[in-house]
This record gives sequence, C-alpha cells and structure tokens, in this order.
Amino acid sequence: MAGSATSARGIIFRTAVLAVPLLGLGLLLGRPELDLRWEHHPAHFSLVLSSAVVSAILAYATGEAAGRRGDARLLYVSLAFLSSAGFLALHALATPGVLLGTSNTGFAIATPVGVALGSVFAAWSTAELSGDNEVRDVRIGKLVRLGLLGLMVLWAVWSLVELPPLNLPPQSAERLPVWLAVPGVILYAGSAARYVHLWLRRRAMMLLAVASAFILLAESMVAIAFARNWHLSWWEWHVLMLAAFALVAVGARM
Repeated sequence: MAGSATSARGIIFRTAVLAVPLLGLGLLLGRPELDLRWEHHPAHFSLVLSSAVVSAILAYATGEAAGRRGDARLLYVSLAFLSSAGFLALHALATPGVLLGTSNTGFAIATPVGVALGSVFAAWSTAELSGDNEVRDVRIGKLVRLGLLGLMVLWAVWSLVELPPLNLPPQSAERLPVWLAVPGVILYAGSAARYVHLWLRRRAMMLLAVASAFILLAESMVAIAFARNWHLSWWEWHVLMLAAFALVAVGARM
C-alpha cells in the first residue's frame, strides 16, 4: 500500500515538473512583453543542427540495438525520435543567411511534419507485441526506417529545388503546425499514458523516460503551433525537443 502511494506521489511530481514548460509558454503568450526576441542565425544553425544530428544518430543506434535484441517496442520508439530529430535537422538548414539566402516552405515546416509523424510511431510502439508478432514487427520496423530515411532525403531535395507544394512562401503554411498539433498531441499524450501504465506493471525506468519524453514532444508541438519566431516561446520548443531526445537516449540505456 505504501509502495502504491509512493508511486502515485512520484507520478504527480513528475507530471507537475513536466507541466512547467507548458505553463511557461502560456505565460509568454499571455504576456508578450516577457516574450523577448533573440534572433541569431549562426547560433540557431549550429546549435540546432548539431543537436539534431547527434540525436538522430542516437535514435538510429538505439533502433539498431533494439532490432538485434528483437525489441519491436523500442524500435518504434526510436523511429519516433529519428523522425523528430531528422526533420529538426532539416529545419536548421532553413536558417536564413547561412546555407540558404532565405527560408523556404519545405525547410520551415519540416519540424512540425517530423514531430507529427513521430507521434504515429509513438502510438505504434504501444501495441502489445510478443512472439511471432514481435519478430514480424521488428522486420517491418526496419523497412519503415529505410523508408523514413528516404523520405527525409526526398524532402530535402524537394525543398531545395522548390517543387510544388513546397514552392509556396513560408507564410502560406503558417496554420499547418496548428492542424498537425491536434492529432500529434493526442497521440503523444495517449502513448505517454500507455507507457505510464506499463511502468506501473514493470517498473522499468526506460518506460518512464519514454513517457516523459513523449509528453515533452507533445508540449513542443503546442509551442511550435503558437510561438512567435525568434522569441523565447519559439526557442522553447527547440529546448523541449532536445530534452526529449536526451531523456529517451538515457532511458534506453537503463
């Protein structure tokens, strides 16, 4: 009984801590004078690109390890973070005045697309997998990973040559993050709840780390949808995503 009470208090505490970024975002949006602007293109390019690339490599390596162990659940978790990190790296390439003269739609919307796609893999990872089904899902997951990497390359090329519909000005896609945030937040929140339920049964820290990371990605989708470019609220979703990557990387090694 005491153990259950301790678990409940631990979950409540972690939930409160994870809610802080969302409360901070609400404060910044409600008090625009606090939402300070910091526009530094080289810093954005170098910090975001390097962090995203490292996170993508870690996600890929985690998926490789999961595949060797036949762990379909962890493989799909790795796909969620590979999608988010890979498309975040594409977003970094859109930094104006570094590699490209100006931003374009393809690179500008890459992050919400990648994080939303990651929410599908997050939900997929919550399925009950065992026996022959898990072997099959590991095989499918490896094929999906190849397809995901191919999609990232295609997205980059399509954006660079500005083919339709990615040849429109970035302003034309301003509402896309909002539309993607709705299903993305629902899938991440549902997946996080499922991992908390699994953690209560198995007490594996990796499960709790993944649940926390999914909550951070859900919050990052909200921030992406409503933050103002180059303001603190905008930088916040970058930090939330990097924190989520760090959590799952550490959790996978516990």
